[in-house]
Amino acid sequence: MKKIAIFLIFFSLISPIFADVEEISNYNMTVDLTKNPAHITEVITIKNLVKYPLIPGFAELRLQKEEPKRIFFIPIPFTKEKKPIKIENLKGYYILNGKKYPLDINVSYKGNYSVITYQIWDPIEGGKNITLIIEYDADIVDDGILFKTVSIPVGGDLTIKHFHIEFISPYHLTYQDPDGNDFQIPKNTLLIINAEFSPLPLPKLPVHGYMVFWLTLLCIVILIFVYTELRRKPGNDTYTTKD
Repeated sequence: MKKIAIFLIFFSLISPIFADVEEISNYNMTVDLTKNPAHITEVITIKNLVKYPLIPGFAELRLQKEEPKRIFFIPIPFTKEKKPIKIENLKGYYILNGKKYPLDINVSYKGNYSVITYQIWDPIEGGKNITLIIEYDADIVDDGILFKTVSIPVGGDLTIKHFHIEFISPYHLTYQDPDGNDFQIPKNTLLIINAEFSPLPLPKLPVHGYMVFWLTLLCIVILIFVYTELRRKPGNDTYTTKD
């Protein structure tokens, strides 16, 4: 099965010298799978931890999808191909001191990944917050047979105190790793959220549902093949004749 992922979300909101004086206090991501491509909304609250003003400056979100190579529509196991994600309908704004401002934001493509770049030059007062709202459409979903899979890495050079993710989907959630909806992500680390959805009425499983489904189907095919071959073999009965 094709595995599509946002390869990296990297925040360079401030220069490294300020990396320990700000944090992302709340990061809420909503992934709407009812739309094609998926619609992603990110609400990011950055808190100034010191008493003096700080200017966020430039920021980047780097996006990439990774999928196996294919023969026709069949994926080749243990192969990987990295590609940029096409971003559409990109928009954003930020809220500072109770006021809403348009966000200077654009998208570019750098070889095998996409880059969303934005900048903020208004200072954040000591102990205050700034909230960013970014929305875009992106092809991050693998529309496989009976299953949709999503893999979203999240992290950066700021500590994320509370990360929440919400999936909007008409299908059943069959797998999520890590399970839950409130994570703390230390700076310079990466948390990968894997999720899977299916129209089949399956419960949430400890492994990907497509693996269970295809392995079960393969076992059934093998059993049918073995049974058919056994039926086609000549019988082992012995016959006796009278002299």
